Amino acid sequence: MALGRVPGLAIDRTGVALLGLIILLASGDLSLEEAGAAVDMPTIALLFALMILSAQFEQSGFYGWIAHRIVQAARSPKRLLAALIAATGMLAAIFTNDVVVFALTPVVAAGIASQRLDPRPYLIGLAGAANAGSAATLIGNPQNILIGQAGGLDFWTYLGFALPPTLAALAMTFIAVAFTWRLQPAVDAAIPTSPSPSHGG
Repeated sequence: MALGRVPGLAIDRTGVALLGLIILLASGDLSLEEAGAAVDMPTIALLFALMILSAQFEQSGFYGWIAHRIVQAARSPKRLLAALIAATGMLAAIFTNDVVVFALTPVVAAGIASQRLDPRPYLIGLAGAANAGSAATLIGNPQNILIGQAGGLDFWTYLGFALPPTLAALAMTFIAVAFTWRLQPAVDAAIPTSPSPSHGG
């Protein structure tokens, strides 16, 4: 489950979790009623509400507007990366990391490609920033929502404790990407593409 898949099998984390549930039910170690009681409905309801809210923002063009402003405002590749990481981290702390990544990735990739830049380092930065930024609040990711519900944690108290390490993680994301990739305009389009199919004579 930590790897996200079972090596050699087409089973991801969701499939492994469902398989584990089936084994528990079949062995009699867990009843169907106990399995239902183990589901934290307030967490599910909050996630569902955030997904609906984020979907409305996406339909309204909000994420596209954010991506456009980031790409157009940045005057250099490193500033573009910094602005993208900062904006993604902030959005992930509010709308959950998964939702932000799914919404921002296509519009950011299109905007960066229009600037003749290699989109790969920026998308890696986006993914890292979404993961790091989501740790700042109790609604940033499903794990935090569940922990907050189970522990009865205060939103603002948690934010006060979590914000400093979150900012440090965002800075480390920028440093890691900036020093790993050569952030220069890809004038000659050094982005690997699939080879064109050959045509027999």
